[in-house]
Amino acid sequence: MGKKEQGSLSLPRGVTIRQHKTGDTLVITFTFKGVLCREPLSKMEANARGVKYAERLLGEIQNQIAGGTFDYAKYFPNSKKLELFGVVKKTKNIKSYLDEYLKICQNRNLSPSTINGYEKCLSALSALHKLHVSELTPAVLKNWIASRKTKLKTTRNNLSFLRSAIDEAVTDGLLTINPVTLVSASRYHVIDSSPSADDYEVDPFTPAETLAIYQSCRYPEWENLFRFAFNTGLRSSELCALRWPDLDTIANTAHVQAASVVGVLKGTKTKAGTRKVELNSEALAALQAQKQYTFMKSEFIFSDPKTGEPWANADAIRKKAWVPTLKKAGVRYRNPYQTRHTFATKHISQGVNLFWLAGQMGHKGPEMIFRNYGKYLAEYDGKTAISAAL
Repeated sequence: MGKKEQGSLSLPRGVTIRQHKTGDTLVITFTFKGVLCREPLSKMEANARGVKYAERLLGEIQNQIAGGTFDYAKYFPNSKKLELFGVVKKTKNIKSYLDEYLKICQNRNLSPSTINGYEKCLSALSALHKLHVSELTPAVLKNWIASRKTKLKTTRNNLSFLRSAIDEAVTDGLLTINPVTLVSASRYHVIDSSPSADDYEVDPFTPAETLAIYQSCRYPEWENLFRFAFNTGLRSSELCALRWPDLDTIANTAHVQAASVVGVLKGTKTKAGTRKVELNSEALAALQAQKQYTFMKSEFIFSDPKTGEPWANADAIRKKAWVPTLKKAGVRYRNPYQTRHTFATKHISQGVNLFWLAGQMGHKGPEMIFRNYGKYLAEYDGKTAISAAL
């Protein structure tokens, strides 16, 4: 290499000294992938020894560039040039990838409920946030799964989100294989034999419990809401979005065509979910009683009496109205979705046409009725068989 003078030092080609107020810094210059790169050696003093080191380092880098083996991040992990070459800093942790993937999902315009679910997954994975992606091993994941107190389905959902996020680390070249794909949640999940209040099962309310719920409502609007729910089978999110113009007072039907999820109105869960629900005398009575509170004041039928605003979502109904009412009534807790199951099992016990019932509940066909309420169908068939024998 040719030499040049800078101050009292003789500098080889590609090595310079940058002068600034706090001192001098050695800088090496080289070309990588057609880009002129200047990298400071901030830890080396600008003296003869430092210059000799810079010259050797530059030669080593140029040899690796020529041989196609140069790893920019290995030599300059904090360089601003890394992004230019599509290389991610080695200090990137799992939280960074989770945030990155959540942003990708938001940019895809996924539904608010889906994004909300992903945000919950991100929070559930907090114990792994600070780990560098290279530290995420199958052993770490097995211990994390075993420590979870949630249901297996929830753990699987969390891992699915993590797996998609870590796929980005594989794309970036930080990992050769995604470790999440190597671990089975069911194998390491610790089964909790204790009953959980939110475990899903069809567990309808008895007529006595239903009456107790009506009588324990703090506000008449709560009673109207619950009475309508028990007698129509609507989901809580559909109740939030139901409007006065959706009612047909001649045919006594309600046109269900929207749901409120995370405070955002959207279409029904499925195409079959858009339906016209027949209103019995109990449902009509609930609407008549509700008129004084929201009719001509709001397009939405049901509102929160504490705020005067329409219910934002199903969770708001559960927390603000449902939980305190069941507690006051002394009724064993089940989630609000059980009003829908109560509607279904009541009609099954009356021997209604299952195609009609499926249509009322927003199912494409009776298959879902058989799947969810097979036990109750069997009980009804048994009763009718006994009656026929007698």
